[in-house]
Amino acid sequence: MIVLLPFVSEAQCPDFMELNSDYVTGYYGNFYYPFFSVGIVDGRHTLITQQGMDPRTGNHLPLIPDGETVVIKLGNEQVGAQAESLIYTFTVDPDNSILLLKYAVVLQNPGHQDIIQPRFLIQMLNADDELLSECMEYNVISSDEIPGFQSYGQTMWRPWTLNGFDLSPYAGQTVKLQVSTFDCGAGAHYGYAYFTATCMSNRLSFTGCDGQQVTVSAPEGFESYSWNNGSTSSSTTYTLQGNTVATCVISTVTGCQLTLMGTFTDQDTAQDQVFFDTICEGASYHHHGFDLPPQVPGDFAAFNTFFNISDCDESATSTLYLHVLSRYTHIYDVACEGDSYNAHGFHYDQLPSGQLIDSNIVQLPIGCDHITMLHLTVNQSFSMPNTINGPTEVCEGTVEAYSLENTSSQASNLYLWTVPDEVIITGGQGTSNVQLFFMQDAPSSVQITLTGSNGCGSGSTPLEVVVHPAFHNIYSDTVCLGSNYEQYGFQLDVQDSMGLFVHIINDTTQFGCDSVSVLQLLVADTPYVVALADPSLICVGGEAELHAVSSHASVTLTSQLPRVWVGDILCTDSSFVHPQDWPCEKVPMGVVFYVDNSGEHGWAVNLQDENSLCKWGTNAQWPAETNNPNLPDCSGPKVALYEHDGYQNTFLIRDYLPAEYYPAAYSVDFENGWYLPAAGQAYHLYATIPSINPSLLLVGGTPFPTDIQWTYWTSSEINSGAVWVLDSFKGLYYQDKNDLYSVRGVRSF
Repeated sequence: MIVLLPFVSEAQCPDFMELNSDYVTGYYGNFYYPFFSVGIVDGRHTLITQQGMDPRTGNHLPLIPDGETVVIKLGNEQVGAQAESLIYTFTVDPDNSILLLKYAVVLQNPGHQDIIQPRFLIQMLNADDELLSECMEYNVISSDEIPGFQSYGQTMWRPWTLNGFDLSPYAGQTVKLQVSTFDCGAGAHYGYAYFTATCMSNRLSFTGCDGQQVTVSAPEGFESYSWNNGSTSSSTTYTLQGNTVATCVISTVTGCQLTLMGTFTDQDTAQDQVFFDTICEGASYHHHGFDLPPQVPGDFAAFNTFFNISDCDESATSTLYLHVLSRYTHIYDVACEGDSYNAHGFHYDQLPSGQLIDSNIVQLPIGCDHITMLHLTVNQSFSMPNTINGPTEVCEGTVEAYSLENTSSQASNLYLWTVPDEVIITGGQGTSNVQLFFMQDAPSSVQITLTGSNGCGSGSTPLEVVVHPAFHNIYSDTVCLGSNYEQYGFQLDVQDSMGLFVHIINDTTQFGCDSVSVLQLLVADTPYVVALADPSLICVGGEAELHAVSSHASVTLTSQLPRVWVGDILCTDSSFVHPQDWPCEKVPMGVVFYVDNSGEHGWAVNLQDENSLCKWGTNAQWPAETNNPNLPDCSGPKVALYEHDGYQNTFLIRDYLPAEYYPAAYSVDFENGWYLPAAGQAYHLYATIPSINPSLLLVGGTPFPTDIQWTYWTSSEINSGAVWVLDSFKGLYYQDKNDLYSVRGVRSF
């Protein structure tokens, strides 16, 4: 069938650098939704007209590529989980239907999970915002190794790159070019890009028309070229012999392909023509002057441009839109033993367990066979026990065991226990015996259910469990030397020794659950109270009235301030710099978050996370002894608060098994003094976040967010399945060792 190409009056190629035109819409938002607000924001959608070098690539990336005078910078080097997008809406011009983009990308690589890493996205969409084809998308996510990228420190960057999209199948249709940049989802690392774009002809061109040889050129800027004379460059030379056909298969960075043909003849040809045809997968195509090799499934466009060598001019172009039908469809499905199966044209009764592979053959209207392959997994069916054994009343913060009656050895590995999120399965999942940890925020009524892990078990009755509250109240307070203390139910005599003391009241509720109150009481001379609590209240060398945190003292401070304060900057030469004295010539490596009553010793936290997401331990690889026997027992919160020797804990963890078993402990730079904090140290860190965050920001570190949830590992182990963590919303908390959380090292001084 021959169809004349329609005249498209509205077809146009937009000026992609004109940000104020009607055909471009700017968006800005956050990592999770970049389209939150509409508008062009200077600093996030920015025209670059002056040449320079990007400093975050080590000054290796020019801001403007060769041959261009202006580009757009999308995004910036600021952090905060920002995201930006530009969408261009236009009608495809049939004479200039190749969209050619030039872009360069700069992404920090914090090592998060892919789902929250910085990234860059290009998409070609239709008017309904649907992707035109899989190969019309370039989606790059920051990682250690990205094809085409180079590294500079923590930054991954791609030099200026050319990429093209063949839009000829959409001539006369409305399409959208969407370009988007994303910071990391955690909010502390940037991602941005530079780009420019233009439209080009989808036809071959030629020069050197002397009747004997001709030089043929395809549009530049694509990933690869394959000519029928063996050449792989964008231009090649043919010797003319009668009607000579030049064919070039062009591939893009994203995997798209298009075929351009040129026929050189000394005769006039007819006007431009368009053909639509359908063939089967694997068939070649030899019609309407096209000579195409065996085809893969999909929709493709091919072009044959006729050149009249007698007058060295283009005569006409034939366009072929080819739909290639798939000959094979693979279906993967699951069923249960004994069931019937009726789907996708297949029918079976009383299925036996195992793997079933079958096929159906249907002849398509154009004469080729279509084969549907069914890959059916038939899982074993079994009856599950009616009764779950175990306590029906429990206390928060306890671990309880549950088991099944009359278990079948045949189904012993097919059980799937299901509990609410506030109940942690610490061991036994998939077996007939399970251990459950009821967290402190567990609901008052919990349902334990049992299903078959393969979806083919039936017959269990859920167990209802009542969870009684347990109380673990932790208080931190300060009292001056020589004062008594009567707060939070504690009745303490006059305190005659300086230091940090822990007092505990143990009690039980009417249901037998723990009711524990822990008081961390700092007894200190007034200068030390000021230094540890908030030194910003007093000017150095000045005089001020001081009210202790517990409101038990009011004194006048005149001198003898400690040498080191919370919030001071620890430098690589082991010296300390007060925030008001920064910047200076020294190199920072940490921020002080605890000082003992000597005023000279304490702990500092690292400026950055050593690992953004990792497991504490990988119990899939652990030997039979999963609980490190060398670590101290930290099975209760009152014990965990006393835990202050993170250095020794980290040493014992690393000394017990290698890195593949304990990723968190091996993430810190232990050889240079950094270690995983113990639970008690982490609790001190948690209490001083408002005082240390300004210093972290001051020296270019990563502060601890105060408005989102985060979780850090400690080195304090509870049992074979759980460990203490520091959570921004919950403080010290139990978590499974196989979860993914962050690592921030500390060091002693």
